[in-house]
Amino acid sequence: MNDNPLIKAYRKPSLYITLPSGGEYYNPKPKLSVDGELAVYSMTARDEIITKSPDALFNGEATVSLIKSCCPDIEDPNQIPVNDLLMIMVGIRQASYGKEIDIDISCEKCNEMNSMSVDANRLMARHKPTETSNKLKLDNDFVVRLKPYTLSERTLMQIQQVKQQKMIQGVLQSKDTSEEQQAKIFGETFVELADLTVNLITNCVMSVRMPDDEVIDDKDMIREWLKSITKNDYESIKNVIESLSDSGIDTRFKTVCQSCEHTWEADVDLDISNFFVG
Repeated sequence: MNDNPLIKAYRKPSLYITLPSGGEYYNPKPKLSVDGELAVYSMTARDEIITKSPDALFNGEATVSLIKSCCPDIEDPNQIPVNDLLMIMVGIRQASYGKEIDIDISCEKCNEMNSMSVDANRLMARHKPTETSNKLKLDNDFVVRLKPYTLSERTLMQIQQVKQQKMIQGVLQSKDTSEEQQAKIFGETFVELADLTVNLITNCVMSVRMPDDEVIDDKDMIREWLKSITKNDYESIKNVIESLSDSGIDTRFKTVCQSCEHTWEADVDLDISNFFVG
């Protein structure tokens, strides 16, 4: 938190939110209120300028900077478990622009685009605690203790996927690349992505307890072990991490089409890239 007395006197928390993770998995842990809630401040003029930069949003810089400013009790935003991210961003959005969030939803029946408003208070009240256990017991009695992806890990994966998609498109459109060269580039690309995925999974494995009760938490050993296990065990570990990383807010809402009056339950997609347009 800034020690400048001017800032301390001027900026006050606008609201407090409950983190779906309960403050777990952070390193270091955030400072929470006596009620276990996180203080959220409204955006500054500088924050608003940063959130209007598509490049900064894409590479995660804007998100990290925004959280540092609006949630100063989180010391390192890069370490935020991604299941807390939507709750934090909705909190910042409400603190800065009010409770109404305007979104567009396409009707599943007639494809008509519907404009609607979602109440941020109602959205945050629907936070869901993580029901998935972070301990997974494999068939051979190995017990793996897991945690969600962090903000930095999710951003890294997204950037890498987009870069590789662009690279593949460029290769396919190039008239100067032979089929043999294309096959080599594709092979190297998939190996690179597979290695990145293993590294991200490794970061999410807190420890592995062997059948003799010895506990291993050395990341190099865990990475090497992950490369040697069966596909079924690897997928089981990955699935638990994905479940732990699910958004901590239930974003499904009953929706009525303004054109054909069809009623359905829509999963509201809150796109952070245009989330802070007031």
